[in-house]
Amino acid sequence: MASHNLQPTLDLAAGRLVFDEDLPRALAYHEAESPQALGWRVVGNRTLLVPISGMHADAREDYLLRLDFVTGRDWPPRAQFVNPETFTYVVGKDTGHLPQLTHPEVQVHPAYRSQAISLPIQLICCSATFEYYDVLHGGDDKILWQARDTFLVTLAAIGRGMASEHYKGRHPADAA
Repeated sequence: MASHNLQPTLDLAAGRLVFDEDLPRALAYHEAESPQALGWRVVGNRTLLVPISGMHADAREDYLLRLDFVTGRDWPPRAQFVNPETFTYVVGKDTGHLPQLTHPEVQVHPAYRSQAISLPIQLICCSATFEYYDVLHGGDDKILWQARDTFLVTLAAIGRGMASEHYKGRHPADAA
């Protein structure tokens, strides 16, 4: 089980197994035949791209969420909003591809700094993301990731934030 006091360890083989087990479960839950039927895209053997949208000022804004399964079941997947052309996020360059989200359960930081990490990272501050634990965020033990959880918990938490009044539209693009 996840802990606020420990950083997760990478275990790519275990991450692939988790992905291989959980993707069919997620498809069954959504009664979908394939990831493509949900608009999802599998990249490689442990990465899933998921479109997510939010409504702000009567306009729909679309984003792309990247989930990377890089560890075993005790920790959630890595999660980042990414540039839809490159499938990556570069701090200081791709901020315009992030939602402004300050929900109590999930917040998005374009360039988060912490003593636990050497460089700034995009942080989806939510206990259902790997990065939350990697920066040694701390918090209430009631919200810890459970080994029985799947990436659907991650998608649901982010989805609740995006559907709330705490979603304030797209982050401004970085200055060139």
